[in-house]
Amino acid sequence: MNAMTQRDPIETIGKFNDVFERCTLLSGLTSEEMLAFLRRVQFEGFTSGDEILTEGNQYHGVWILLRGTCEVIKHGPKRDSRLATLEPGNVFGEMSFFHPVGHSATVRAVDHVETMRLMLDGYEQLRQDCPTAAHKIALNIIRILSDRLRRMDEWTCELVERNSDGHGYKEWQEFRSKLYTNLFE
Repeated sequence: MNAMTQRDPIETIGKFNDVFERCTLLSGLTSEEMLAFLRRVQFEGFTSGDEILTEGNQYHGVWILLRGTCEVIKHGPKRDSRLATLEPGNVFGEMSFFHPVGHSATVRAVDHVETMRLMLDGYEQLRQDCPTAAHKIALNIIRILSDRLRRMDEWTCELVERNSDGHGYKEWQEFRSKLYTNLFE
């Protein structure tokens, strides 16, 4: 694992502009907001097999994958499951960025990887110095999470209906009802 570094924001935009254009987290940022954001991030490289974040640990950071490929692994009682393969422009760490809980999965480098990470204290600085950028970042995190929740809900419904003997479907409907009605209890 390489040490975290800072970079010149202008050079960074030139080098990774195509990645930034695809990155949902950065959607809608003006040039000035992007510069303010880039002044508060750290860059870090990883080699194949390195764990960037580990299931259960808390880092309070949100990462953007700039180069390389990562896999998202969920550890299970019998075996590990690969949940996703991440490519440049993808974001991870967002589920526990604002909420002090451990990460729900492990993200591991498949090959040489370069990332950009915004820590919560950097976000707080951004909120003070450039509130419009911080607001857009927060809204984009909400969009990312709601999109993932929507896709997970659709996938789970399809899976339950396809493999249902009737019992699983009823359990799923009860769970969904509890999830959406008792969210903050």
